[in-house]
Amino acid sequence: MIFVRCIVGLFCTVVATSFAYAGPIEDCSQENDLRLSVRACSKVIESNLLPEKLEVTYYFRGNAHRRLGNTRRALKDLHRSVEINPSYKHPYIELGIISKNRKNYKLALEHYNKALEIDPRFAKAYYNRGNVYFGMNKYTRSIADYDRATDLEPNYIFPYIGRAFSLLEMGDNKAALVSAEHALRLAPRNAHAAEIRAHILDEAKRN
Repeated sequence: MIFVRCIVGLFCTVVATSFAYAGPIEDCSQENDLRLSVRACSKVIESNLLPEKLEVTYYFRGNAHRRLGNTRRALKDLHRSVEINPSYKHPYIELGIISKNRKNYKLALEHYNKALEIDPRFAKAYYNRGNVYFGMNKYTRSIADYDRATDLEPNYIFPYIGRAFSLLEMGDNKAALVSAEHALRLAPRNAHAAEIRAHILDEAKRN
């Protein structure tokens, strides 16, 4: 029996299998239950359900491990993913996030630069590299990357928030407010955008 499934733009394949295998494949990529994702991805790997997409399966499991706080297992899976397919861009984002969280900014930049070498139009890599520059207090560079991310994906909310924080650090509250309000138009309930907007308005009242 042929099972055709496309999941978040990463699993897009035709699998000659029974529909009994559809559950683990789909559960592996979902992000609502991370422990379920780990179990399902492990089943896909152990059962060799998608040998032609093994790097994707390791990526999903590594992503779930990272978000669950299991950095050691996340790194093992993410490195395995890029070992299988060095041109697969998504694991480099997760590796960069782990490096940034450890304040290893040099290594984080290497991961994001690698992702951009693979895909120069990868908005998520520009956004995350902007976060690294923000952590390094290089706000001009962070803004340049956030701007590039929104040029590529105008409805991508997070770079607008990052840009607002960078501009705030540079003392340009007016431009920061514009970015925060743009983010709120895209996602009216976003707490970070609402927080920075409220902060800017409160500061304006005091001055």
